[in-house]
Amino acid sequence: MLVLKFGGTSVANPAAIRQLISILQDKGTSKPKVVVVSAMSKVTDLLISLYQKAAVQDPTYLELLLQLEQKHLQAIVELVPMSQQIDIMGRVKMIFRELEDVCRGIYLLDELSDSTKARVMAYGERLSSAIVSVAFQHHGLPNTLVDSRDYIVTDATFLNAKVNLKKTYQNMQVLPKADLLVAPGFIARSSEGKTTVLGRGGSDFTASLFAAGLQADLLEIWSDVDGMYTTDPRKAAAAFSIEELSYEEAMELAYFGAKVLYPPTIAPLVAAKIPLVLKNTFNPGHKGTLISHAPVPTSQVVKGISCIDQIAVLTLSGSGMVGVPGVAMRMFKALALESINIYFITQSSSEQSITVGLAEAEGQKAVQAVNQEFADDIAQELVNPISLEVPMSIVALVGNGMIQQPGIAGKAFSLLGEHKINIRAIAQGATERIISVVLRTEDAHKAVNLLHNRFFLTVPQKPEPALT
Repeated sequence: MLVLKFGGTSVANPAAIRQLISILQDKGTSKPKVVVVSAMSKVTDLLISLYQKAAVQDPTYLELLLQLEQKHLQAIVELVPMSQQIDIMGRVKMIFRELEDVCRGIYLLDELSDSTKARVMAYGERLSSAIVSVAFQHHGLPNTLVDSRDYIVTDATFLNAKVNLKKTYQNMQVLPKADLLVAPGFIARSSEGKTTVLGRGGSDFTASLFAAGLQADLLEIWSDVDGMYTTDPRKAAAAFSIEELSYEEAMELAYFGAKVLYPPTIAPLVAAKIPLVLKNTFNPGHKGTLISHAPVPTSQVVKGISCIDQIAVLTLSGSGMVGVPGVAMRMFKALALESINIYFITQSSSEQSITVGLAEAEGQKAVQAVNQEFADDIAQELVNPISLEVPMSIVALVGNGMIQQPGIAGKAFSLLGEHKINIRAIAQGATERIISVVLRTEDAHKAVNLLHNRFFLTVPQKPEPALT
């Protein structure tokens, strides 16, 4: 069994879909396959704009709806013979009339719940999978289209739903028996039967769930880049694709900003030891990046450098924290109650301060939550007023090899210090697989380039003087 996921750029237009078809044809028919597809590129953003316009009684949502409909109908015209277009045209138009009814309800009722947002966002994958399935049929790839919502069960969080793995895997045992299945990514259904979505980038996760549920031999994720890079090519022109990574290394790099892979994707693969390959739809000859439980050992100690921008650094400090149990718990509870995700944590050895990194957009909400929790302590001057620093970035060095190699952190810190880049905070995981630093965003680009050059570019050795 082979599971393949194709992202938005891989189904962005008829030319991209034809390339996808070529890749499938080259795979042959020796193994059954599941193809998971995202919405066409930019469609999810347009769907969000659609419900946002409807929610504020902006009648131009109808123009946007027409634009979306024409985009999908044009794809059908270019991919399917005219004599075979009637059925799929009718199905797509019916889906758009359904979407129009939902948006009209939002417009008239002036009400927009998370449940409704998820329902609207789900249309992108429903449409793309239907079109891809029919395109496959007319290019010699007979297939069965399934609705992922019938198999993936989640809670009712709606916009970033948590999957019930046990029920989901049970459901997947009754998938139709076919050599080729086509399924929409990103979408699922709550145990109450309402449409949910798995978070932006969730189509990767969908494919991972199918791979784990069906005990696939391999998962391939196809996008528009040649795998996972040593760092963001937009930040360092010398970046290059990594041949192999462990599950843990890939998770760390994805979490710290490598957008080619949605971070939760790895988890379902780990227990089953299902390897994952990241490939480029538009450069299929490139070997991409193989992610597995036992990558081939290399001499490369640091495997990648990631960077997250738009970070806020929040610090809780004060002499009244020293030796007082429960301070960290109170701080993290206050942030958790506001559903604020923490990217980075460090604490001074004296327990006099705790620093966390979080999304800049949530900075003020975080300050308010922690200030409220420690209001009495601040009033008694046991705790200082909460400090918030923006704009900041987190730069992380990732690599299993750092466990056995001493001095990596020292080299990194010395290099940044030599170039007068101030490090605001430092954290190193207990596994020694990741070393992360917080610094000002204005220094992040320079820091990434310096570190990348230091750990990935070979410095030519000076020739030894000739013997006389």
